[in-house]
Amino acid sequence: MRIAIIDLGTNTFKLLVAERPDGSATGLHVLHAEEVSVFLGRGGIEKGEITEEAIARGTATLRVLVAKAKDLGAEQVRGFGTSALRNAHNGHAFVEQVQVDPGLAIDIIPGEEEAGLILDGVRQAVPFGKKPMLVMDIGGGSTEFILATDRSLMWKHSFELGTTRLFERFPAIDPMGMDTQLRMAQHTDARLESLWSVVDRHWPTTLVGSAGSFDSIAAMIGLARGTPIDADAITLEFDTTEFDALKDKIFAMTRAQRAIMPGLPPHRVDTIIPALALIERVLLHGIERVQWSQYSLKEGAASRMLR
Repeated sequence: MRIAIIDLGTNTFKLLVAERPDGSATGLHVLHAEEVSVFLGRGGIEKGEITEEAIARGTATLRVLVAKAKDLGAEQVRGFGTSALRNAHNGHAFVEQVQVDPGLAIDIIPGEEEAGLILDGVRQAVPFGKKPMLVMDIGGGSTEFILATDRSLMWKHSFELGTTRLFERFPAIDPMGMDTQLRMAQHTDARLESLWSVVDRHWPTTLVGSAGSFDSIAAMIGLARGTPIDADAITLEFDTTEFDALKDKIFAMTRAQRAIMPGLPPHRVDTIIPALALIERVLLHGIERVQWSQYSLKEGAASRMLR
């Protein structure tokens, strides 16, 4: 069976068309994947609403993605709504409208379920061991953290702390001054207190960065190494020194400079700053290495559907 998943994120909508590999009871054969910037949460996420302009952008994008999924032979097309939709007072109205046109059924999923789907996706790209690893998925509206080993899910939580929320709260980032860095760090640390307790108790030394902003970070680190990431690569390992060098470089840039940064797509020119700031806070808690996973929620959801 061929299926399609549409992940309706706060900043981007992601389409995945996949099927089970021939002769296999597990695994995922990805036929098509793409990401479209929609900015569903722009201008309204801190007010708990989806603006009329964002609804128009989202509906138009979904018409294109649903048609493409069907053209590619998807027998089922299913949407998953995350932070922007679950926290907006008009989120369900948007879902009802989209069910009529373009005819897409969307599940608005709780943060804990989102974290579980992310782990299901990451496990298909990154091998886990006996020592706990910390998974981090940064969205525009929320950030999910999961602590897991090769055999067990130890802890998971979704924090309503995403790049769009941080950017709207701390817009003075051109370049990123020390005062903004400190205020953003204090704001982040206060909201991630329960995470710090878990990390300090279990001491994971590997951070697995799941898709989204980590896609761009991995691409930029690959270019800095002089070895661009292959188009079919689904994981990359790098150390905290490489991350710090990239962060310091981007923090010192203006928006115009970031806009021409190789490996940084246009829709992340603003949100890469709070993403890097978030990751920096996590790395301070004993993390020694970072591993990028291209797979995330949509791959996890596809795997479950195909089972």
